[in-house]
Amino acid sequence: MSAEKFPYLLKAGAELSKHRIAETELPWRKYRTPYRIFLAEMLLVRTRTDIVANHFEKIASKYPTIEALALADESELREVLRPLGLSKRFPYLIKAARYICDNHNGEIPADFESLLKVPGIGKYTATAILIFAYGQKLVPADVNVLRFVSRFTGLEMGHVTKGSRELWNLLPLLSEANVGLSAENLLDFTRLICRARKPKCNACPLSAHCSYFKHVLSEQDGR
Repeated sequence: MSAEKFPYLLKAGAELSKHRIAETELPWRKYRTPYRIFLAEMLLVRTRTDIVANHFEKIASKYPTIEALALADESELREVLRPLGLSKRFPYLIKAARYICDNHNGEIPADFESLLKVPGIGKYTATAILIFAYGQKLVPADVNVLRFVSRFTGLEMGHVTKGSRELWNLLPLLSEANVGLSAENLLDFTRLICRARKPKCNACPLSAHCSYFKHVLSEQDGR
């Protein structure tokens, strides 16, 4: 897969880089530290961004450091996370915090392989931490981004959340290094415009070359 086969995907990334998608800044983006990014990304697993945003500062003030999180009372943390629907995920947070304190002197790892060894951190979360905490020019491959690439190119999604190898191979075309598209803008676009249900195709700056939108139009014409 290459820019030659999907030239409009490269152009799509360049076009998106010109637009500011989000109306408001997410709290962990306003004031960034590796710990706050780590905490946010752990909370965002299987939880909507708007829900985490509404509760983030309360949780961050309750557990302001990785050491505080590592020493958290389990029953108390469970209650703190209950409004996010994460009352069953609290063990991962504590295990991750303790692992980082024990193995990295309380410093959030800054390399991919080390992050993957932290309990509860998978490939997407590790990539997001490297992007938002350490400024690495990577593409966040969450389900929304993979769905967008699938829709735009017409390639099959493959796995419902993990996508396909073909989609993953195309992700570098959307990198900030290639087209100037920030990870924040890409994530906001796929969360707010090219969303899973009822995508806002009419508000999308990329619809002219989008396979999904063309399919929608053809269905409307066939009615």
